[in-house]
Amino acid sequence: MFQRSRRLLAAAAATTAVALMLSACGSPATTTPAGTSSGNATISFWTWNPDATTVKPYIAAFEASHPNIKVEHRYLQYSDYANTTQLALQSGSGPDVFGLQVGVLTNQFAPLTEDLTPAITKQLGKDWKSKLTATDQLAVNGKQVALPWMITGGGLIWANQTLVDSLKLTVPTNMAELKTFCAEVKKANKDCIVQGAKDSWQNIDVYQSIINQISPGLFYKALAGDADFSSPEFVKAFEVWKSFFTDGLFQEGALGMTAYPDAGDTFNKGQAALIVFGTWQNSNTTNAGMAQYAQTYGDAFDKNTVFMPYSFPQVVDGGTTGKLFGGPDVGFAVSSSSKSKEAAETFATWLSASDEGQKLMAKTVQQPVLSSVPLDLSDVKTPAQVAALKTQGPALKDMVGARQIQNADVNTALGDALSSVASGQQSAAEAAAAVQAAIKASK
Repeated sequence: MFQRSRRLLAAAAATTAVALMLSACGSPATTTPAGTSSGNATISFWTWNPDATTVKPYIAAFEASHPNIKVEHRYLQYSDYANTTQLALQSGSGPDVFGLQVGVLTNQFAPLTEDLTPAITKQLGKDWKSKLTATDQLAVNGKQVALPWMITGGGLIWANQTLVDSLKLTVPTNMAELKTFCAEVKKANKDCIVQGAKDSWQNIDVYQSIINQISPGLFYKALAGDADFSSPEFVKAFEVWKSFFTDGLFQEGALGMTAYPDAGDTFNKGQAALIVFGTWQNSNTTNAGMAQYAQTYGDAFDKNTVFMPYSFPQVVDGGTTGKLFGGPDVGFAVSSSSKSKEAAETFATWLSASDEGQKLMAKTVQQPVLSSVPLDLSDVKTPAQVAALKTQGPALKDMVGARQIQNADVNTALGDALSSVASGQQSAAEAAAAVQAAIKASK
């Protein structure tokens, strides 16, 4: 799903994270490690996020405070990650510690992982669940398959505020304003909302934003089999989704464009006013993020650009806005076949549950999972951005539901239905019925 490209947001935070690492390396973590090996150990660590660059501060800080454990990292593209990692684990040549996502990946890899409940209990105590956010989304049948590393939420829309201001416009808050706004943006030969509609995950994000306005929480009840996905609320959400294409709110050719890098690059370079990304894009508010974009895009990017997050507009009359949906963006698991389990658990719990590891996360302007560690806003460019980011902490603790769909077949069915409605191959009612059939078949 969305994920691959978070490499872009992760890279944007690398400079600031390195600075924190340099200071962190000289001081021990304030929480007690889950236990270190009596002798030296080398563990392998496979991820798609963090990538080969942004992982360096974490490994350097961990090895400095745990000199008897060496971490060897392997980065894999998200498109290759699941198959490569699963095959390696099944053959006994896989990593000791590896990244997982909530939903399909967590369920898929659960049989290959160690239950991390004893390790995290040793780290934080019996009340560890009260100290970390959304750990239940990385558990399967009572087994703590992985520990969360960062918390993100959908339900936002980002504005290229510099472009919006240059057009003397105001970011819309409802559908009527959105249509007027888009008409003015298109007059300036810019895209209004750039959508990577080739990627199911971004389409599902938009759909969740819509259905959560129509009936907050109903989406998650339907996925659990406690509501009917073919009911009028879901049909209405498909109709609203379709209108983003028929009314020209999304750009021409949206169905052929990926979220990353296509839509993201278009937005970052000032060719579109809005994009439906979530809190994982927070590094767009930092000086380090802007410097990274300037390096990536060269003359095509103005490092003085200001990006701002807003609540997804109220696109349904009487709808409820402001609710985020999400949870752990990435979690870390330990292989049940690891020959260095104690060292691997020490590293996994350090990433998720130590002050030292989580402060590195906070520096990237991503919400830490350790509730005692606040978001670090020291590198955010403007007071308005700081104010917007400060609202995310409470919103992420009061989410309406999870962002990821647990069942792979249901996830595929919804992605296919959204594409079919957008392209005119299915009606809204047909699409809703198709998803309901997939849910029924999964039970």
